[in-house]
Amino acid sequence: MSPPKLKGNFPPITECNGASSKYESVAADLDGTLLISRSSFPYFMLVAVEAGSFLRGFILLLSLPFVIIAYLFVSEALGIQILIFISFAGLKIRDIELASRAVLPRFYAADVRRESFEVFDRCKRKVVVTANPTVMVDAFVKDYLGGDKVLGTEIEVNPKTKKATGFVKKPGVLVGDLKRLAVEKEFGEESPDVGLGDRKTDHDFMSICKVWLILY
Repeated sequence: MSPPKLKGNFPPITECNGASSKYESVAADLDGTLLISRSSFPYFMLVAVEAGSFLRGFILLLSLPFVIIAYLFVSEALGIQILIFISFAGLKIRDIELASRAVLPRFYAADVRRESFEVFDRCKRKVVVTANPTVMVDAFVKDYLGGDKVLGTEIEVNPKTKKATGFVKKPGVLVGDLKRLAVEKEFGEESPDVGLGDRKTDHDFMSICKVWLILY
């Protein structure tokens, strides 16, 4: 199913940054929207090396052509699932959390897109909806961006070993329609005032927001 065609109001982002803005809530994508870079590969690489080893990072690097092919010609979800499997499989969830909290935020912070962050920051209720694993971005979003909630892909953890299996929990990698469903569940009947995104697979969740801004 193709993403819905957006209809409605497209105010300039400078208008949304104005002091008179009355937007109460925002649902924003991360890569390419709140961050300048549209690729999450460098951040997966950091976690793979810091929580795993240089060997794991090297294997992840070798897999990049397959990830790109899967992402472009099969589905965005499959490309991200490959990244998650190679980066996380067999690692203790505690090590992933520590690397995500101690290492990733300073790299994310250097990549923040100023104009979209200003819109995000002016809203009272700030939610990030992303295909990235929640464990990777939660600390950065809450501690550095001042976000209230991350709606992201949840990774599967073996309850006995406390290690990541490399797979994801249902409903799967959060892209397209799954992003919309996550936002609807979070906000209920009160749709977000602002939707921020940068690609066609963001249109699904942006279509239920009152105002939307697409960054190219």
